[in-house]
Amino acid sequence: MDIASEMDMQAGLSFLDYNAPLFIAWQINTECNLGCLHCCEEAGHSMSDEMDKDEVFNFLRQIVELKIPYVALSGGEPLLHPLFFEICEFLKSSNISLKVETNGEFIDHEIAKRIAGLRFRSVQISLDGANASTHERLRLAGDWNKAVAACRFLVKEDVNTEIVFVPTRFNIHEVGELIDLAYSLGAYGVYTGKVMRIGRAAKNWGILCPSDKEYEKFFAVLKRKMDEYKERMKVYYYPYDVIEELKYRLEYPSASALILPNGKVKLIGPLPFVCGDLKKQTLEEIWKNYKEAWQNTKVIEFAKRVIAEPKLLAESNKWVEIY
Repeated sequence: MDIASEMDMQAGLSFLDYNAPLFIAWQINTECNLGCLHCCEEAGHSMSDEMDKDEVFNFLRQIVELKIPYVALSGGEPLLHPLFFEICEFLKSSNISLKVETNGEFIDHEIAKRIAGLRFRSVQISLDGANASTHERLRLAGDWNKAVAACRFLVKEDVNTEIVFVPTRFNIHEVGELIDLAYSLGAYGVYTGKVMRIGRAAKNWGILCPSDKEYEKFFAVLKRKMDEYKERMKVYYYPYDVIEELKYRLEYPSASALILPNGKVKLIGPLPFVCGDLKKQTLEEIWKNYKEAWQNTKVIEFAKRVIAEPKLLAESNKWVEIY
């Protein structure tokens, strides 16, 4: 469950009650130095129509004007975006809570100090193994040692550092060691859950998806580690897969917006539907489209098909415009 859903529940409200999203998940680029087998966005290339500087800052101003409290930046690899720090500085100067999701490989001592000065809500580093060979088997062209070093640099600068672990058939057995490693690095917490069957992960599902028995052991280890580190480090896991999440969202859509690098706004990750374009519409207009889209027969029927035929998740990045 995302932060917007948690805020909804605490307030006893529905996404329909808001005039703007509570949470922006913004994929600021598609460029990436890795070729991860499980990448939901199928990153690793440049998108020719990515928003330019004027379009980016027009969007940023709308976030501030609509008083959206929380933004998460991801990619691709967000630190490869030429405007990364300008975007962060603008949002933080407006007192917006900001999280960054990165592979960590571009964070050295100087970058960590610069990040520390911005006082992010958190920086999430992906570590998908307790050793280099396992991590780099999932994150092709990845460098485990650089990711680990990034955690050390950030922790040294008192940055709230979180480690994200994606379980697959060939690394799921290392989750206990990974959590121990995270604690030794001084991480604030470890976040994990079932591998998301979206994008490249859907295409590689046969080699990635753990068995039910492996997941059973995985969650048992997580529960033990939660107890072990209860007073020292947060261990959080989301127990549901993409299909279970989609079933829930059909009943309770989230008060959030998923922004693509070119300004298109997706309804939700597992579905291909785009409900707006920031190059042509305001975020306020797109939010109205978002609300209406969850009542759209085409969306509902396709979502039900995906639930019945999960292989259709491989089409999640074949965008269908419905505005």
